[in-house]
Amino acid sequence: MRQRLVRRNEMVPCKSAFIDTHTPGSHLKDNFSIIGPGVTENTEQVVNIREPHGFNIGAAGQPPRIKNSLHNHFTAEVFMIHEGSFEIYWGLQGENRVTLHEGDVVSIPTHCFRGFENVGADYGFLFTVLGGDDTGGVEWAPQVFEAAEAHGLVLLEEHGVWDTKQKPLPEGAKRVKTLTREEEAGYDNYSQAEMARQICYAGQRHPASGHPLQAGDFGPIQLYAMIASQNAAIPGGDGFVLLLHEAKPSGGYQAHTRPEKEVLICHRGQWQVDWSAEGQSGRFTLKTGDIFSLPGKVSRRLECVGSEKGYLFSVISGDALADPQWLSE
Repeated sequence: MRQRLVRRNEMVPCKSAFIDTHTPGSHLKDNFSIIGPGVTENTEQVVNIREPHGFNIGAAGQPPRIKNSLHNHFTAEVFMIHEGSFEIYWGLQGENRVTLHEGDVVSIPTHCFRGFENVGADYGFLFTVLGGDDTGGVEWAPQVFEAAEAHGLVLLEEHGVWDTKQKPLPEGAKRVKTLTREEEAGYDNYSQAEMARQICYAGQRHPASGHPLQAGDFGPIQLYAMIASQNAAIPGGDGFVLLLHEAKPSGGYQAHTRPEKEVLICHRGQWQVDWSAEGQSGRFTLKTGDIFSLPGKVSRRLECVGSEKGYLFSVISGDALADPQWLSE
């Protein structure tokens, strides 16, 4: 179970995960693959937990004014702003923009180019959720390839990101093809109003009502359904559900099990997780930025501890959740 706990300082950044590593404005970003292989283009990327979950958890850290270039995914991509302020932009030229702050969540539709830039004064950090075990990789806007090649980087089918300033291209190597003008025109764009339906701002959240998990809550705690196929702030159906738990110290949930895999991401405060399975038991305290993956059918009891209000994200595999099974304590 300790191997399923990833402390914030155990997440290993890759500074050459993607084709735009050397492009000014993108050269100082940190990319993290925490659960699942994600979409990295560097075979040396460190992954904390490789076990398939039905979704991938990653993160990006960026100094001020550093951006993540325009790209597209084949499965849903969710950004949870953990620290700082980010401008999210979308469209083939990045012509549409919105600024998000700590606690805000956005789900970017597939078949749409997107990028993001740290517009705050300090280092910014966001968590990502990508749908599916096999995400299909990443597509870049054509101008990203052009800018990268001007600084020596190309993307090869068999070798991933390749620095031509460091070593010559392997014999027979094939470059990843860029989109044609006709293919570019086929990608989706969204108006500001359309994308607004994909965003849940921290100051505009509404508590869930009648959710099965609330049958076992105790103390001062509030549940928010962030992403799901039904009755959520953002429409889902992407193979995972995103919940948010907000509690003052001594608020939590009684011991229960669920058949799905569940990943807990501590956004703020401290959360005590008591777990038990197959005659084994233990306790971990999650602090800000920590992640804990719980297998299905493992008992878990969650409580906000410490002296501050806590916020805990929960990513659960599947579009429709089974009801939790409550255990006597």
